[in-house]
Amino acid sequence: MKMKYVVAICLFIMLLSGCIHYETDRVRHGRVSITVKESDRQLRVDARFKRSQTDDVARIIKEELDGSSYNENNHSTTLTIRDDDKLFLRLKKGRLKIRFDKDENDQVAYDRVKRIADQVKIILTSDQAQR
Repeated sequence: MKMKYVVAICLFIMLLSGCIHYETDRVRHGRVSITVKESDRQLRVDARFKRSQTDDVARIIKEELDGSSYNENNHSTTLTIRDDDKLFLRLKKGRLKIRFDKDENDQVAYDRVKRIADQVKIILTSDQAQR
């Protein structure tokens, strides 16, 4: 009899733990989803949006990384921003993925990548609100 209660309590706890949402900087508007996760060591940006907005996102990245070797035709690449600062960038139709290691890069590069994430959020959410 006690075993049934233990099993029931365990199942209840598992159910509740599956319902907990971990807080990150997340924006959702319709089919647009932008998640920015930041830890002590890494900045991660994941975005899903309409395929028609891919050119707008590519334009933002190109403007912000003007001095780097960013090529719109290269979908997945590790970029050298300036000197030895690097970030991983993958841009496909309707998807963006950025990985930035804070330990390997300086504050200026971090600010630049953070600015890209903020501008992507603005353009995608304002575009979504207009449609």
